Amino acid sequence: MEQKFTHASGNDLEQLASQLDRTLTLLANTEARLAGPIITPGETRFRDPHDVHHQITLGAVLCAYKLNAHHARAIDGLLSMTVEQMKAILEEASSIEGDDDDDEDEDETMGTVLLKLVELVPGRLDEFGRYAEWRRGFDAYMDRTRPYLEDMTAEDLEKLETRPPSQNQMHQIRVTCAYHRIPFPAVPNRRTAFEWLRDFGANTRYRELPR
Repeated sequence: MEQKFTHASGNDLEQLASQLDRTLTLLANTEARLAGPIITPGETRFRDPHDVHHQITLGAVLCAYKLNAHHARAIDGLLSMTVEQMKAILEEASSIEGDDDDDEDEDETMGTVLLKLVELVPGRLDEFGRYAEWRRGFDAYMDRTRPYLEDMTAEDLEKLETRPPSQNQMHQIRVTCAYHRIPFPAVPNRRTAFEWLRDFGANTRYRELPR
């Protein structure tokens, strides 16, 4: 049986074609957006919107010296070091690079040296950076919650035992266990989670900077 196309069916096809074209355009735009640079999990990220101006401005300066987001954790580790730790890292980097009497070295900027350093000993700097990132988050959490916990009465603490751990508590415990490579504890309620984090923070073994 021969199919006859009416004017109405022609309009329907035009509408479908237009809708398909809009959908394809939307998908193309989405794909282009997702294909942009992405900071992968594990890289240092600072999300406080009040600091965005400073982060972008400082980041632009570092980028001018060819540093990028993948160096963030190494830079974090570098800035968290003591003077003695920095000396040890510089000695380690020097032993890897070897002696170079090139006259061009005299003209090297601190930016060039910084880039060279983070690429010579990335593993060690990453280790310090991971510690700095964990310590910063853990200390911020404890500073917020310690006064709250210390002011609680025995009755308040009993009430906490009836509530499950908060998402923030579970996140802090998970990150802490992952960094220190220790088993995840049993935390059946909010009080247990509070006390586990408090006791962990008081343990000097875990508060020492990496060697």
